[in-house]
Amino acid sequence: MMRRFLQRFNGVVRARMAMGLVLLVCAFLAGHLPERQRVAADTPFFGYEAPYAPDFSQDYDRADNPRFLTVPMQQEREPSSVVLNESFFMPPPDVVPQTITRMQISAAYFSQLMDFNYVRTRLFLEDPSTMLLPEDIDVYEFLNADLRIDPSLPGPHVLIFHTHSTEWFADTTYDPMTGIMGVGAYLAQLLAEEYGLEVLHHMGRFDIVEGQPQIRGAYERMEPVITQLLADNPQIQLVIDLHRDGVAEGGGPFTHNLDGVPTARLMFFNGLSRRNVAGEPTPVQWLPNPYQRENLQFSFQAQIAANQLFPDFNRRVYLRAYRFSLHMHPRTLFVEVGNQYNTLREAKNAMHPLARILAEVLLAE
Repeated sequence: MMRRFLQRFNGVVRARMAMGLVLLVCAFLAGHLPERQRVAADTPFFGYEAPYAPDFSQDYDRADNPRFLTVPMQQEREPSSVVLNESFFMPPPDVVPQTITRMQISAAYFSQLMDFNYVRTRLFLEDPSTMLLPEDIDVYEFLNADLRIDPSLPGPHVLIFHTHSTEWFADTTYDPMTGIMGVGAYLAQLLAEEYGLEVLHHMGRFDIVEGQPQIRGAYERMEPVITQLLADNPQIQLVIDLHRDGVAEGGGPFTHNLDGVPTARLMFFNGLSRRNVAGEPTPVQWLPNPYQRENLQFSFQAQIAANQLFPDFNRRVYLRAYRFSLHMHPRTLFVEVGNQYNTLREAKNAMHPLARILAEVLLAE
């Protein structure tokens, strides 16, 4: 009896020692894995739609804090597996593009913008995954950067696409054009008819795999297609990745009344290719963005234009750690339109102020 007890006891001890040794080896290896492998778990599973709970203790309004969560209603819909073709939007032959005079920044507003803390908290909203540094923003340089395009060149001048094509609205049907892709087509139409720009709207469905929704990997599937499209059309001078934001269930729509018209609010988005690691800025070296500064210049000017043309309409520019779709062209704008509780009409209404904001940056004399 005692011998069996001792044998069993020794077996348990040996098993626990072996388990402890395995855990020690795993901990040692984890500490020596390459950085890219160790942070894999931190990489957003849904591209920019990482399912995390925001820290509302920070100094910003709850309503202005995007919560990138998977929305059940998206998965309940049955998306079409058809890959839609590219659509070209040409200015009508008799169109007379609007003449836009560049707005002036007041001395008082310029003084505010020279305060980095003001810019960081009033124009931008930092995700905890990253951090904005003073050297990222040169206000004088950004305001004076000439980001205008030449619409006299043979087009297309603007490319609009959707990394996530199955982002729906509250009243979306099974027709993909009643989701974010239909909003993109409407923006293309406005830019052509009101501002004389030739627009290429690419309607590839990068978040559909074998007829089923597959958000994971959409950015990787998008990149070679859009990169080749840009190589084939070097005259493209602006690239827009148009999205619809997502909030937690019951969050309500992002809506603003413009002249009495219910309009989905806009939010520009930048990936900084930089992580916040225990308060230290750490470059995401395997996801470089050679156009990070140009991207920031564009969203900065667009945000300033939005704030002056349509006060309180735009949400703050959201900053996150990775590069998303912003590394393929210097003039790239990542735009979020409303959320899943907005209607398609509210989202389309937002394209009128967005087109005007773009014209201010791209065309104003």
